[in-house]
Amino acid sequence: MQRYFEVENLFLYYKTLKGIVKAVDGVSFHLNKGEAMALIGESGCGKSSLSRAILRLLPRNVHRYEGVVRLNGDNIMEYNDEKFRKEVRWVKISYVPQAAMNALNPVIKIGDQIAEPLILHKGVSKNEALEKAAKLLNIVNIPSDFINRYPFELSGGMRQRVAIAMALVADPEIVIMDEPTSALDVLTQANILNEIKDIRKKVNLTIIYITHDISVSSEIADKVAVMYAGEIVEFNDAEHFFKKPQHPYSKLLLYSVPTLRTDREPIYIKGSPPSLINPPTGCRFKDRCPYRFDKCEKSPPKVDMDGGFAKCWLLEKR
Repeated sequence: MQRYFEVENLFLYYKTLKGIVKAVDGVSFHLNKGEAMALIGESGCGKSSLSRAILRLLPRNVHRYEGVVRLNGDNIMEYNDEKFRKEVRWVKISYVPQAAMNALNPVIKIGDQIAEPLILHKGVSKNEALEKAAKLLNIVNIPSDFINRYPFELSGGMRQRVAIAMALVADPEIVIMDEPTSALDVLTQANILNEIKDIRKKVNLTIIYITHDISVSSEIADKVAVMYAGEIVEFNDAEHFFKKPQHPYSKLLLYSVPTLRTDREPIYIKGSPPSLINPPTGCRFKDRCPYRFDKCEKSPPKVDMDGGFAKCWLLEKR
């Protein structure tokens, strides 16, 4: 069966004064229509860079950018910039940023900001676009008359909901959400997560959800991708992942989360993530791994398992 969304060997390197930053280093994963994938990992591992690579939101200091990104069988990496802007970005794949206030213009009413992608990409009249903006505000539990308010008049949770409405206005097939609830209180996080799940069911939305929060990923994900030092080290169905993670890094991430029903104390991961300028040779997790042995000096194989994979020498015999 043809996969709906597929990323193969995607690279994104940045050129800096200190050297080449290997932010996304040969990343591969796939999703079916309507699935949600949680992308988890420590800060600085390349999660946000992966979202920028998919959306082609690139800075000027790109050193290497290549790979395959297929949407419904079409390799959108082959599109020129103009075709990608008109036919893909915000039309088929949209984005919810981590800090909504940074994405919203403080001197433009939120109704105009939500309506703008619809006017630019689909040629809809302003009045029609504002009507849809008002409907979307209702969907994300904001009164429709708020279209005439400015971002500074809204709370943090409301601004995040506005960012979600902006991402949905052009009826995209995939939405990438970069930690949309990280700066919010626990109750607001729960409300927004419930809204995301409801919207996903209504429109059969495919979601890539970037998060540090393991508990959040268990709430929303059908699949889980674990990123470490620019690489996906494990990719699996959420059911298998949360029951029995395969990669040592995945296990330690789960063991670092406090539990309510067991007496197990959380375990922290020793050391710090490696530099993406000079990542370790062989297994990039070896310096922090409690199971390290001689073979870890070489790059680990990608071991297939039940539709997913993990990169670890411990799994070689399987």
